Amino acid sequence: MQKTHVARLKFPAPATTETWVTGQDGDPVFMVVAEPSDSLAGELRRLLPDLRVIAGQDRRVTVCFDRGGWSPALFADITAAGFDLLTWRKVPAPDIPAGQFTTITCADDRGREHRYDLADTTVTLTISEGPRKGQTVSLRQVTRRVPARHGGTRQIHALTSRTDLAAGDVCWRLTSRWREENYFRYARTHFALDALDCYAATPDDPDREVPNPAKKTAAAQVRRAEILAAAAQAQRDASLAALRNPAPGQPVTITNQMINALAAPVEAAYHELAEADKAAAATPARVPLGTLAPDMMRLEAEVKQITHAIRMAAYNAETTLARALDGRYARAGDEAYALIREALTASGDIRPGDNELLIRLDPLTAPRRTQALDALCSQLNQAASRYPGTDLVLRYEVKPHPGIA
Repeated sequence: MQKTHVARLKFPAPATTETWVTGQDGDPVFMVVAEPSDSLAGELRRLLPDLRVIAGQDRRVTVCFDRGGWSPALFADITAAGFDLLTWRKVPAPDIPAGQFTTITCADDRGREHRYDLADTTVTLTISEGPRKGQTVSLRQVTRRVPARHGGTRQIHALTSRTDLAAGDVCWRLTSRWREENYFRYARTHFALDALDCYAATPDDPDREVPNPAKKTAAAQVRRAEILAAAAQAQRDASLAALRNPAPGQPVTITNQMINALAAPVEAAYHELAEADKAAAATPARVPLGTLAPDMMRLEAEVKQITHAIRMAAYNAETTLARALDGRYARAGDEAYALIREALTASGDIRPGDNELLIRLDPLTAPRRTQALDALCSQLNQAASRYPGTDLVLRYEVKPHPGIA
């Protein structure tokens, strides 16, 4: 069974590799099952056409991702496809001079203010791979200065193609990418996100190209040969220095045979290094899976995608209802989802009537929750939704709570 490294568990386990796309609020939009061990950069490039179909041809979309998708070639592909990008800078970058930083205040989508110490510059990156090799891509760099763990400050660089956003908005939007983690955490707890939805397995594609383990072994042999060659050369130099600088009163006699004897281990070490380099160059980086594991199996993906679609729909419905409680429930910030879960599992009556279907819910566990649910029902009634397959308009109401006069 194909295994994948699970970062959350910190060890490999039988699993599917999934790429999730969420909205700016962290709500899931869609999910695709990737090839095992495929890179995030490759998956992002593959997702762009589907994302354009979902978003529409004329809608401006910013693709926000973390350092796992770092690739200047990918950045060029994203902008060429009509998207904007927002990500962290991965490779080491020179620090921005202190005089270019300014304290900036910005408000998020909930009206909360955030203060950042930012510098706004531009960078040009050289593409070193793929058909765009040798080309360059220019991006805006917003650098944030934050306190370091052991004193002083350190700089965090964000890259984007958006020039219309204020520097504070760039920083806030990138940090809000962690909102999608809220879905994963919530879905693991309440929707069994990591459950094995199907025990079926299918044979893996034997022609699929996978990383060649022999390439890693060959690279290790090169590193070992380099260390041995450097050590042999250092030993020869030390021996020659001792011969050329004898103790006072001792004669100096250096013959060709002595030099050749000292040089022989060095020549052998460099010959071994050359052979290791030659073997590493001849070892392919990727090979067909069938040559390594002809009996490899994969978890069946179709059922997983269907159950994920149901989970996404359920979560988005809960989230929409929970957000509707803002201003209607004093403890919405702490208990909104708990209230919605209780309401969705509450008992009640279904009463068909003339042109309507009345849903009368029983009171919840506390009067304040019952009042909030009643306000939510009033809001849902304004939508005048119809029960699927009928002309009956759905109407909701809550039975009076025994504790409410």
